[in-house]
Amino acid sequence: MTIRIRPFTSSDTNFIESLIPRFSEFDLPAWRTRNEIDNANFASLKKAMTSPEPGSAIFIAEDETGKRAGFLHLQIQTDYFNGSKVAYISDIAVDSAFEGQGVGQILLDKAEDWAREQSCSLLTLYVFSNNLRARKIYEKLGFAEEVTKYVKPLPLNQP
Repeated sequence: MTIRIRPFTSSDTNFIESLIPRFSEFDLPAWRTRNEIDNANFASLKKAMTSPEPGSAIFIAEDETGKRAGFLHLQIQTDYFNGSKVAYISDIAVDSAFEGQGVGQILLDKAEDWAREQSCSLLTLYVFSNNLRARKIYEKLGFAEEVTKYVKPLPLNQP
């Protein structure tokens, strides 16, 4: 199988939207719901597809027949600690039909190439602690933990 990466076009919108549930297919923290995560990701991706931020990019992975296999959404950010330009993987998802076939790695390789083209000093992403499958892939490809976010759910004050 040959996978090629190409820029997003508006005809890819439905495909990207179909992959949004992939972002919540693991044991979520007790204070998060699939609906909450899927709705937030839908809104964020809809905005990225219709009104992209300057310096952002969306890429589509497809096989030799043109069947879409996954996508990647990248943004430019500023490093909090030193102010350098960094690339941020906002979203990456692979269609379940292509899972385990190296599509994720190809997309991550594209992210790295894009980051270098943008003269970025780091390539960053966020991943839920419980998303062990994704974390394993990222670590295998050279990503390392930097900051760990702690969360304490608080009951809302009721009148």
